[in-house]
Amino acid sequence: MVQINPESLNRVREVLKKNPRGLNIQAIAAQCGINRMSVAKYLEILTANGIVEVQTVGNAKVYFLSRQIPVTTYMEYTSKHYCITDDKLNVVQLNEWIPRTVGMQYEDFIGRPLPDVLSGVVVNMDECRAAMEKALAGEVTTIVVEENFKGKHLFFEMLHMPVQFPDGSHGMMAVSQDITDKKKLEIALREEGDRLRDLVEHMPDIVFATDPAGVLSYISSRIAGYHFDPDGCCGRPFGDLAVPEDRKAAMAGLLAACDEKTPRRFRLRAAVPDGREVWFEATVAARWDDSAACTTIHGSLREVQGGEETGRKKTAKKM
Repeated sequence: MVQINPESLNRVREVLKKNPRGLNIQAIAAQCGINRMSVAKYLEILTANGIVEVQTVGNAKVYFLSRQIPVTTYMEYTSKHYCITDDKLNVVQLNEWIPRTVGMQYEDFIGRPLPDVLSGVVVNMDECRAAMEKALAGEVTTIVVEENFKGKHLFFEMLHMPVQFPDGSHGMMAVSQDITDKKKLEIALREEGDRLRDLVEHMPDIVFATDPAGVLSYISSRIAGYHFDPDGCCGRPFGDLAVPEDRKAAMAGLLAACDEKTPRRFRLRAAVPDGREVWFEATVAARWDDSAACTTIHGSLREVQGGEETGRKKTAKKM
């Protein structure tokens, strides 16, 4: 049995430190002045402790000092939450952020199944459990976890990944980032967008938006009243709404709002699918980004007849 000599162990480390590209056992033994059997034992100890890494190059094993930092060193100083479990999803390690988030003590987590700890706190627990099980199977996944604890509604972007312990057993690591403010802003914007869309859909005019090239990205459902399919219109040039002989002029009127950087108003004849021709008055305006590039053209269409808006009262005759 090889006796462990701390001085010899340090000599192996110093040799590897001076040779960052790595050495095989024979070269390490030669530089240390230690027999190869002892060097092999020392390397086994250093590798098991994560101090030394080994790579196979051809038929030889090359050893070098580990370039990885211990996960605990990094995780204890990061704002991210992390939790490591064994292959049964029992918690073996975590930082202080998770107990603080759910109002529990650190000791209450260790040794307990993570799904049991989070049950009643995580809203989408089934999705979260599935991600944990995928990690145990070797798959990396990212999900958004929703928590509701004592009236506090929180959101986390959580990465689940497989891990392997020094003894060769497997487990799972979950790393999460608090995205509550971002998620709540997204929800508020989506709700505001839904309200605005609902308002637009009930306006008497037809509302539309195009990209800078004049391709429709949105048109309100009012267009269906003229037998156009709103979904079918999207992805097509705005000019396709007009009769063939007016399409070029319709596109020019639309794009002028972008080129001239001023709202525009023009008229076009629409080729309604039922065979009629309908006159529309279009009012359009463009939007620009910080670099003064046009990003969107939006506007509205109102039906007009005989040069007058539909329903507009004609000027009364003089008495």
